[in-house]
Amino acid sequence: MPADPHSQERPDVDDVLRHLKDFQRRTVDHVHARLWDDADPSHRFLVADEVGLGKTLVAKGVIAKAVDQLWDTVDRIDVVYICSNQQIARQNLARLTLRGHEPLHAERLTLMPLVTGELAGKKLNFVSFTPGTSLQVTSGGGRALERVVMYWMLARGSQDLDVRPRRWLQFFRDSSSLKNFTADVERFRRHRMHELDLDFAAEFAEQLSRDRGPRGGKLLDELVECVQEFNYLRGNPAKDLSRRRSRIIGAMRATVARLAIERLEPDLVVMDEFQRFSELMRSDAESEAAELLHSLVRYAGTDGTAVRTLLLSATPYKMYTLPDEPNGEDHYRDFVSTVEFLAGADRAATVRAGLATMREGMLAPTDESAVARAITARDAVEHELRRVICRTERLAATREKDGMLREVPLPGVEVTAGDLLDHASLDDVARAVHAASGAQRQDMLEFWRSTPYTLNLMDRRTYKVKTLFDDAVAAHAPAVTSALASARGLLPYDVVDAYERLDPGNAKMRGLVTDVLDRDAWRLAWLPPSLPYYEPAGPFADPGLARFTKRLAFSAWNVAPKAISVVVSYEAERRATTAASGGRRRYGDLAPTPRLQYRISEGRLDGMPTFLLSYPSVALADAGDPLRHARAAGRRLTRGEVDAAVRTDVESMLASLPPGDPSLRPGADQRWYWAAPLLLDAARGADQDGFFDVLGHDGDADEPDGAGHARAFKRHVAAAQGIRADELGARPHDLVDVLTVAALAAPGTCALRALGRAVGSASDATPAGWWASDADVREIAFGIGGGFRSLFNRPETQALVDAERADATRDDTAYWRSVLDYCADGGLQAVLDEYTHTLVESEGLVGKTVHERAARIGEVLRGALQLRTPTSAVDDIRVADGQVRVEDRRVRTHFAARFGRGTTDEGAEVREEHVRTAFNSPFWPFVLASTSVGQEGLDFHTYSHAVVHWNLPGNPVDLEQREGRVHRYKGHAVRKNVAQLYGDAAFTSTDADPWAAAFDAAAQDRPDRATEIFPSWVCTAPDGAAIERYVPALPLSKEASRYRRLRRTVGAYRSVIGQARQEDLLRLAGDADLSWAHIDLSPDTPPPVVSPPVV
Repeated sequence: MPADPHSQERPDVDDVLRHLKDFQRRTVDHVHARLWDDADPSHRFLVADEVGLGKTLVAKGVIAKAVDQLWDTVDRIDVVYICSNQQIARQNLARLTLRGHEPLHAERLTLMPLVTGELAGKKLNFVSFTPGTSLQVTSGGGRALERVVMYWMLARGSQDLDVRPRRWLQFFRDSSSLKNFTADVERFRRHRMHELDLDFAAEFAEQLSRDRGPRGGKLLDELVECVQEFNYLRGNPAKDLSRRRSRIIGAMRATVARLAIERLEPDLVVMDEFQRFSELMRSDAESEAAELLHSLVRYAGTDGTAVRTLLLSATPYKMYTLPDEPNGEDHYRDFVSTVEFLAGADRAATVRAGLATMREGMLAPTDESAVARAITARDAVEHELRRVICRTERLAATREKDGMLREVPLPGVEVTAGDLLDHASLDDVARAVHAASGAQRQDMLEFWRSTPYTLNLMDRRTYKVKTLFDDAVAAHAPAVTSALASARGLLPYDVVDAYERLDPGNAKMRGLVTDVLDRDAWRLAWLPPSLPYYEPAGPFADPGLARFTKRLAFSAWNVAPKAISVVVSYEAERRATTAASGGRRRYGDLAPTPRLQYRISEGRLDGMPTFLLSYPSVALADAGDPLRHARAAGRRLTRGEVDAAVRTDVESMLASLPPGDPSLRPGADQRWYWAAPLLLDAARGADQDGFFDVLGHDGDADEPDGAGHARAFKRHVAAAQGIRADELGARPHDLVDVLTVAALAAPGTCALRALGRAVGSASDATPAGWWASDADVREIAFGIGGGFRSLFNRPETQALVDAERADATRDDTAYWRSVLDYCADGGLQAVLDEYTHTLVESEGLVGKTVHERAARIGEVLRGALQLRTPTSAVDDIRVADGQVRVEDRRVRTHFAARFGRGTTDEGAEVREEHVRTAFNSPFWPFVLASTSVGQEGLDFHTYSHAVVHWNLPGNPVDLEQREGRVHRYKGHAVRKNVAQLYGDAAFTSTDADPWAAAFDAAAQDRPDRATEIFPSWVCTAPDGAAIERYVPALPLSKEASRYRRLRRTVGAYRSVIGQARQEDLLRLAGDADLSWAHIDLSPDTPPPVVSPPVV
C-alpha cells in the first residue's frame, strides 16, 4: 500500500543548501546533475574531497536535492546510509539526516527486522547500518540479539515450528550461557516484541524452506535436524556439532540480510568511507558480503529506475604505494577497480590508455611532442573521471600550498647511554626467552624505539614475545631468570608507589614529557579559551600555555599508546599531587574522596555551598556576564576591570534584599552565600517553582553515589526551595566578594549563559528573557554544573586546585571557594562559550529547537566532564630468591589516554566513544595516543592541532590522513587565528554568539574570489597557530631517512595518481616539473589563489 505523501513534511532543500559553504554547494550541484539531470547520467558518483572538508554535509545536500526531486513522483523514498563503523556512524548521522526525518539505525542488516515494519508507513525512510558487521554474515553466530531476533521470527512467523522446547534455546544460545540467552529471549518478549516486523518474520520462515543449507539440503530441514541433536544435551556441544550449528546460524543470518536488502527498495545509497569495503565492490568479488552489497547498489525499482549510489572517501583507493610495501601495486589495481566500478569497464579502459600516454610524457620530460600528447591525454582522463569523481583540496587555499602545516621539533628527543644499555638488556632477555621456547628470535629494536618498559607494558597474549615471556616465567626457565636478575629497563614500580619521578624510559617518551609536562600543561584542568573576555590568571595566565593544544599521537605498535597513556598520566598526576601536598603521599593514597558533596551531618545540611556551584542563577547570569561587560567597554577587559563591573551589579542587586537579622543567630549567617542567588532570582520573576519541580523529578542524575546521596540531595533542594529572606541572620562580610566570583564563574551559571549563546539563534526571545522562564534549560544547566562537581571531585583535579592555593588544606569549606577562584582564573565562561559553539555544528544542531539544542549540548558536556578515570594493567617484574615474580599493578590514565585497542565488542566501542568525546572537549585528556584506527573518518580537531608521528606511516597519503584528523572545520588552530585577527568583533557585535560574530567578521574580510574554505578551514595569522607536525625520529636512524623520503614524495604523489610503480616513476623523472600531470577533479575551475589578509 503506497504511503500517504502528506504523512511527512517535505524537507526544505533550500534550508539545507543555505548552510553549505560555496565549494560544498558547487559539489552538491555537480553531483546531483551527474546522478539525475544530465542527458548521460552516472548512477554512481564518488566525492573524494580532501580529508576534513565536510563530505558528510555534501552528502546531506545531495540527499536533500534527491528527495526534493523524487517527492512528487515516488510513493516511498528510501535513502540507505552505509558507514564503515559504529563510531563514525554515530558521529555523522546527526549531521546527515534531514530535519523531521530521524534515521532508522539497525547497526546490522541482520537486525533490520526491528525497523522494516516502519518503512511502509512513511514517505521518506533513512536507514543506516555498517558493512563491517552487517555484510560479513556467514562467519558464525553473530551477536546474541541477532539470534534472539531469529528465534522470535521463527516463533511468530512459522506456522509449523514449535520453538518452545528447550532444545531450540540450546541451539540458538551459541556462545552465550543458556541462562543468559533465555533471559535475553524473555527480555525481548517483554520490551521489544512490538518492534519486530511480523511480515518479515513470516517471509523469513518461508525463505528458509527455499534456501540451501551448508550441507546442500534445504536450510529449514538442516536447521530442524541440527536442533534435534540438542534435545538431550547437557553442557556444551561437541566441536563438530558446534561448528555445524555455527554454519547453519551463519546461513540464516545471510538469509535475513538478503531479505532486508530486498525490503529496502533504495533510491539513493550513500557509502561513507568507501575504501573500507572497496574490496567487496570489485567485479570479481564472489563472497556472500560482496553479493549482498552488489544487490544493494544494483537495485532497480519495478519501473526499472536504477538506484543511485553516492560514495564518500578522501582515499577511495590506495593513493600511493611504495615499492617495498607488501602488494606494492595495490595503488594501480585499486585505482582501476574503483574507476571500473564507477564508470564501467569500457571507460576504465579509456582511462588506462590515457594514463599510459601520460606516463610516456613523464619519462621523457624533454620531448616536447611526448609531453604535448601526455597533456592531451591528461585532459581526456580528467574528462572521463569528472563524470564519476570530484575532489576539492584545501591546499589550494594558501599560496604556500601547505594548508597551515608547520613542522615542529619535539624537544628532548635524545638517546642517552642508559637508553642503549636498556636496549642491550631487553635484547638479552628476549634472546633468553626465545632460546627457552625454541622459537625464532625476534628483533626488539622497534619495540625499544617505540616503547619504554616494554615487557612491563605489553598486554598479555597480544605479542608473541610477551606470550613466550609469560610461558618462560611460568616454566621457571633459568636463562630467563638470570637475564632478568641483571636486566635494565624494567619499570621500577616501587618508584611509582613512592610517587617519585619516573624516568620516561626512552628518547621519544622523554621528548613528549618535555614538550607537554615541562611547560606545565598538567596545571590546567581545561585548555585556556581562544577568545578570552578578560585577562586570565593563575596557570592560565602563562603565555606558553595560552598557545597550548592537545597532542594526538599515532603509532604503528599497539603497545605504544598504552605506554604513552601510562607514563605521561603518571608523571602529570605526580607533579600535581607533589605541588599540592609537598610530596607527602604515596601513589595508592590518591583515593577518590569527593569534597563537593550533598552531606547531612548531625542533621545539618553541609552541602549547600556545593549547590551554589551548580545552581544556574538568572540574576547572577546577567550581572556576572563577562561578555556583556566587555561589550560595554568595546574590548577585552583586565581581571580587575571585570571584577569591578560585576561587583557593582552584585552590590546593586543585594541592596534590594533585606540586610538580615543579626538577632536570629550568632555571627554571620553562612546561608547567605547560596540563599542570595535564590532570593534574587525570585525577586527577578524567574520560574523558581518550575525549575525546582523539574529538578525534583530528575535529581542530580550525574552523581553515582547511590540512594544516600539522592536522599541528601533532595533535602538540599527542599532547603533551597523553601528559603526565605526573613529567616536569614547577618550577612557575611565577604558576601559581595563571593557572589562576584560566583556570578563570573560558578559552573552552573556559566553553563546557563553558554546555553543562551548556543541556542540564541533558535529562540525569538532575548537570552535574558527565556533564562528566567525556561525551567527545562535551567535544569540542563544545573546538570552541567553537576558535571563540574564530578570534575572537581576527582583526586587529580583536587590536586590541581590545591596546588594553586597558598593554604592548601583539606578544609572542604575552603575548597569550594578555591574552585570558584580556579574557574574565574581559567575564564570558564569563555571556555564554555567556545565549546558550545563547536557543538552546535558538530552535533548537527543547526535548525534544531531550543530544547533539542540545549539537551544535546548538556548531554555531550556532561559526558566530557564525567569521563571515568580508567586504569591500565602494568606487570611489576621482580627477581627475588632466584624466582621471577610478576604482579599485576594498575596505573591511572587520565591526562593521557589510549584510543583504538583493536577490539570490536560493543562495550569497547562505547568506552572509545567516551574517550573521543572528552578529547574533543577542553578538558582532560590532553594527550591521545592511537594506532591507525584513528586515522580515517573520526574527528579529533576541536581542541587539537598537533600530531605526533610516534612511528612514521608507510606512505605520504597516510601522513596526510593522520594530520587531517586535526585539520577540519573550525578546528582549534583556525579558531585561535580567527580570534587573533577578528576577535575584537565579538566585543562590538550584538550577536548572541561571540564566535559567530568573529567568524562573520573574518568572512567579510575574505579575499576576492577566494572560496569559503577561508576562514573556517584555513586561516593563517602572523605568528599564529598552525597544524603542528612532530616527528620524533631518532638521530641517524632509518626512521630519519624514511622521513626525508616521505617529505620528498608528499608533494609529488598527486602527479602520479593512477600510475603503476609510482615511486619508480618519480625517481626516473628526477627533478623534472611534473605539475602538468596533476589531474584536477574539482567540480569547477578553482579561483585564483589569494593570500588571506594579514592584520
